[in-house]
Amino acid sequence: MKPHPHAGSGLLVALVMLVIMSLGAISLVRAVSTGRMVAANLALRQAAVLASDTATEAAIEWLKPLVTTAYLYADQPDKGYYANVPNGLDITGLDATESTVTIDWESDGCKGSSATTCVKASPVLDADVAGNVMRYTIHRLCRAAGSPQSSANSCLIFSNNLTANSNSKRGQLSYGASSRFTLSAAVYYRITVRTRGPRNTTVFTQTLIHF
Repeated sequence: MKPHPHAGSGLLVALVMLVIMSLGAISLVRAVSTGRMVAANLALRQAAVLASDTATEAAIEWLKPLVTTAYLYADQPDKGYYANVPNGLDITGLDATESTVTIDWESDGCKGSSATTCVKASPVLDADVAGNVMRYTIHRLCRAAGSPQSSANSCLIFSNNLTANSNSKRGQLSYGASSRFTLSAAVYYRITVRTRGPRNTTVFTQTLIHF
């Protein structure tokens, strides 16, 4: 009995379909793996962003008792503090060809950077439970060191010159009547935090504050 002339074609089609389905399954597995990796990276980044708040708070606590003193008129590099913002500052510490000043986040003398000036960051803060390690720098938003009241200096200043009306009548509830707002001026400070976490996750955050 002679074989049917199309008997082998069905097997060939089945094999081709099997190969196509196998390739589709492999692609699906890879897509799922890539999606999980992206989701994990996003989670690590979000954790690093949240952890940077700890360093920001540490910088604020360091500044608080010093803002009314002349101590902040000069750079304090061992604390990661600088009395002015230099031109051409690269906060990432990476190779930026147009930058002249960069931050030494790794304590390696800004190795690999083309910047002409390398400045210190704060000491390394204790890592959190997720393994995020944080450091910060503080820049006073002035053109030069020295007193912000100096005619030779120029600083970004926050002013509050609100005056509360203290006139209140008997039996009348007056919100804020007991407050006295007088003319005051405060210099802005910029806190830059670098957080390094698992899988070399690196996040930079900046916060402007005044007291």
